[in-house]
Amino acid sequence: MDEVQVWQGDLFLLPYRKRLSTGSRKESLSSSFPCESQRLLERLRLPNERLVGDSPCWVRTCYEPSTEASWSNLLSTHRGMICNAQIYNDKALYDFGSNWENIFLRVPQLLESSTRPEEFEEYIKEALDEAIEDEALDSKHAEENGYDPEEDLNPWPIFYSEYHLALTVGRIYVVDAKAVASEGRDAGKVLVIWYDECGRTIRYYREKVRDAIECANLDDCYLKDYSCWVHAQIGKAYEWGGPLGPPYTDNDEEDST
Repeated sequence: MDEVQVWQGDLFLLPYRKRLSTGSRKESLSSSFPCESQRLLERLRLPNERLVGDSPCWVRTCYEPSTEASWSNLLSTHRGMICNAQIYNDKALYDFGSNWENIFLRVPQLLESSTRPEEFEEYIKEALDEAIEDEALDSKHAEENGYDPEEDLNPWPIFYSEYHLALTVGRIYVVDAKAVASEGRDAGKVLVIWYDECGRTIRYYREKVRDAIECANLDDCYLKDYSCWVHAQIGKAYEWGGPLGPPYTDNDEEDST
């Protein structure tokens, strides 16, 4: 009975999959199936979403008609450099606007880590312990790494750089409204985001497309001296006083009581 049901399901989806493989858009299929079936089909994950490799991941989240020329120019200008990237570009699927993190609902394997859970947790703990010790015993460490305490006030991101790297399971490049805008301070700059195993932003930075592409294939450990990492802003969850941010010593004292 189960084999018959599976066969019938595959037969039912065959025309849909065939039309998707030829480039047909999902909205064009609305008249082909009942509403109930169409709602189920919209949840169908495409082959390119299920096969996520080690290549850089780019997602376009803005599809305003006025941005088409900018998007086309981005692809044509950098085609040779961006050809190996994983590009998610489909208005029917990725029109997230500012809610770029919705990509994890469609491509959850972006959150997977190649490190075993026990090793991952141990690595994070060691990095955090070292950061806390660094902050407590080496107040000059930040200045030696180019952090000006008068201009930048609290230098804590320097101390927790290795910890943030340890937490990172992936990096994603978001082509949002600002990235495809024709004018403005951040026009033409993609949003580079380092995220943790739950999809929470650890650090983020606006970077010119060419610079972002040049760094896209570098491992995070090689980026820690680049401005995109050093001067990146801290994600809301990890900022000072945030639910996952410092001060960590107070949290440790509370846990031990």
